[in-house]
Amino acid sequence: MIAEGHTLLLEPDRQDGVRCFLVERGLLKVSLSSTDGQPITLGFLQAGDQLPLEFQRRATMHLEAITPVQLSECGGEAPQPGQHSLNDWAVDLLLIRRLTTAEQRLTALLRLLAERIGRRHKDWYVLPIQLTHAQIADLIGHTQVTVTQQFSLLRRARLIETCRGPAGDLRLAPGLVEPVVADLVAGLRPIG
Repeated sequence: MIAEGHTLLLEPDRQDGVRCFLVERGLLKVSLSSTDGQPITLGFLQAGDQLPLEFQRRATMHLEAITPVQLSECGGEAPQPGQHSLNDWAVDLLLIRRLTTAEQRLTALLRLLAERIGRRHKDWYVLPIQLTHAQIADLIGHTQVTVTQQFSLLRRARLIETCRGPAGDLRLAPGLVEPVVADLVAGLRPIG
């Protein structure tokens, strides 16, 4: 069990034979240590998703509980439909970084987050996590200034808004998330 707000570090020299974890419950942010000391976000996993430990062989893995997280050992079998593994996240984030413009990259990231961990609430999709502009910039391969400018454009277009209060959830308009409309807005093909 990892308590909300706490981070479990898995060192590369770990030798207990576990090859994969299954997220039984909760929302987990997975990162790796980088040479500059800042963790690199690999993805976000929720109940039913798998955490293979191949990445952990080369660097310290950071498992940050966004909500209380329960992990169990899994056999490393392929995810069932609707489940995702850390490998799925890593591939999708790499593909997002290959898109041409900051607008395309940011739109694709927001759509991916909404599809994987967001929930529909009335007229919005709500992301249950808080990411800083610097963290988003790192995920999409742009500067924090560029991300801030893109967020300003999206706010003016009423495609995003930040909820007031301690949770500070990010709300995304269906026009930004749903494939047909979002493709017209960003010139993208649907992800996944």
